Amino acid sequence: MVRQGDAVDEKIMDAALVRLLQVGIRRASLDDIARRSGLNRVTIYRRFSGKDNLIEAVIMREIERMLAEVGRIGSEGSDVDEQIARTALYVLRQARTHPLLTQLIEVSPEEAIEFYTVRGEEMVSSAIGYIVAMLERGQADGTIDEYDPRPVAELLARLAHSLLLTPLGGVDFRDEGQAAAFVRTAVVPLVRHGAAAGAGAARETPASGRSGTR
Repeated sequence: MVRQGDAVDEKIMDAALVRLLQVGIRRASLDDIARRSGLNRVTIYRRFSGKDNLIEAVIMREIERMLAEVGRIGSEGSDVDEQIARTALYVLRQARTHPLLTQLIEVSPEEAIEFYTVRGEEMVSSAIGYIVAMLERGQADGTIDEYDPRPVAELLARLAHSLLLTPLGGVDFRDEGQAAAFVRTAVVPLVRHGAAAGAGAARETPASGRSGTR
């Protein structure tokens, strides 16, 4: 569950984020974070019950910020296919370029990978819930088809999580052209028509996309 914090919590998380990016998870101590935040260790422990909870709160806050931007991008314009494509490309780009992901892996790859795999359940679950809500809004206003949104949300959330850990494979997502082609042929039909109909819809939908109104 996402933590609802106050200004002091934000100050602590800001200091923790800076320290994580500098030295990694294990070497970022509460004492270091306390010094950087100008607060004492007891205050941090009282608010977060330890370093593990603090780190999870920092990561979840960054995910929340990314999802807020996803919502903004997804609400711009009137062409539904273009909205979906822009949103998906933003998420895929963030999954391989966000400093909390890339720099943490560079500073301390073993512990970062352990954290994002062993303790990645909350991140994936939060993303699934957010995507489900977005898909339900699209279904309510008639811009995407009626289908069970949870399988689609799960596929999209796990795709982003997979890119975080293994960015290269069949598609080179560092290449904007390859990423855009993948999104147009795989993600857009999936979001518009659901998992069962997505493959057939990909063959039928014109490359230019179809327009809808919100």
